[in-house]
Amino acid sequence: MRSRDRRRAGTWRPPAGTVLDATARAAYRRRLVDLRNELEEAAAYGDLGRTDRLRAEMEFLTEQLASALGIGGAARRVGGPSERARSAVTQNIRSTLKRLVQALPVLDEPLARRIRTGAFCAYEPDPSRPVAWRL
Repeated sequence: MRSRDRRRAGTWRPPAGTVLDATARAAYRRRLVDLRNELEEAAAYGDLGRTDRLRAEMEFLTEQLASALGIGGAARRVGGPSERARSAVTQNIRSTLKRLVQALPVLDEPLARRIRTGAFCAYEPDPSRPVAWRL
């Protein structure tokens, strides 16, 4: 169906904006470079408190950038069909995992903390602690 036809059918939606604009993405990347430099300095001085704080901020910024970028590093669009589907899948997985862990807390580490969501969903078991699943 062409966009002109979708407009008539009432299913057309205007193009959505991006999660983070180019200026924000560039600022996040610059901050990550600054944090890496600060982390090297803090590590050289053995400042454990500062290294922990810097690593936490780097992890937060990296997660924000990852959530704003799609496949191949393209800016993820807000409200697009693929974004709505990705968001719905992520919500359903998290909701289901929450209920599973509430019922069986032993699953928190081997299951709930090892599932990644985003453009692709994956279960990544801890290679140092193999799990033998019994159903």
